Amino acid sequence: MHNIVFLDKSAVAPKIHLPKPEFPHQWVEYDYTESEQLVERAKDATVVVTCGAPVRAAELAQLPKLQMVCVAMTGTDHVDVDYCHEHGIQVSNVPAYSPATVAEHALGLLLALRRQIVSYHTLLKSNEWYGEDWQTNVFLDYEVNDIHASRIGIVGTGMIGKAMGKMAAGLGMDVVYYNQGKTSSELPLVSFDELLETCDAISLHCPLNSSTRDMFTLTELKRMKKGAVIINAARGGIINESDLAEALRSGVLAGAAVDIVEQDPIRPDEPLLELMELPNFIMTPHVAWSSQQAMQGLMDRAIENINQWNKGTPTNLV
Repeated sequence: MHNIVFLDKSAVAPKIHLPKPEFPHQWVEYDYTESEQLVERAKDATVVVTCGAPVRAAELAQLPKLQMVCVAMTGTDHVDVDYCHEHGIQVSNVPAYSPATVAEHALGLLLALRRQIVSYHTLLKSNEWYGEDWQTNVFLDYEVNDIHASRIGIVGTGMIGKAMGKMAAGLGMDVVYYNQGKTSSELPLVSFDELLETCDAISLHCPLNSSTRDMFTLTELKRMKKGAVIINAARGGIINESDLAEALRSGVLAGAAVDIVEQDPIRPDEPLLELMELPNFIMTPHVAWSSQQAMQGLMDRAIENINQWNKGTPTNLV
């Protein structure tokens, strides 16, 4: 009988139905598992399920019964996949479970940033607008810009990037793509130089790896088109956080919106939280993926990965 341990059940909304594997098993779940808790909780596990709880080599080396890591997400950067490969532990993920969901959130961030929706909501909530001339009902406290007819550069040509491009084109934006190392595609590709110099908005939809870490430092942010904004609903670390803060405070960058930080999950001492009072910055806590529809599909497919692995016909291996 397999022992299955779900390391971070709290990552799934309470309304989501969690299917049970179709073979005999023992199931144990925890709200969240820190690295120092992993070995004790998973010492008898043959399968661990993780959304974002870290599964690193130091702990994996102390889990001799482990045969499979089921990642109930697309990204696997919190799992030491190389160690698993070297030691015969199979790793599965759930690719492309929410391209429209993440793209919708990224587009929402772009619209909120360009239309200053959060700033004007906060202004009315504060009552600071209620002065002598309030009857004029003309609010010009924050600069509002259209996205129609502006150019958006999408970094990444996967399913999420393509979904973002389709939505942006539907709103009348001029859509171009950048994919590091890719020179031919059915999509309109541009060079990195053109991306920085001509795009009114840049939206990141690429993985975090050695070639994309710190892709955007202060040097690249300074090269972006005057008045441009950047959106990150991909992975923290693609934009250097301290450089982003400097670019926003100095006016080098017109605005930024992020759904993800480098040290995920977000913590109370997260440096970007210091920017929350800026009208040209929006941050959400890694929720782009988490619509009810996307989460249900995610968990259905994650458990199906376990079922297929048990049958000897594993799917979505990484």
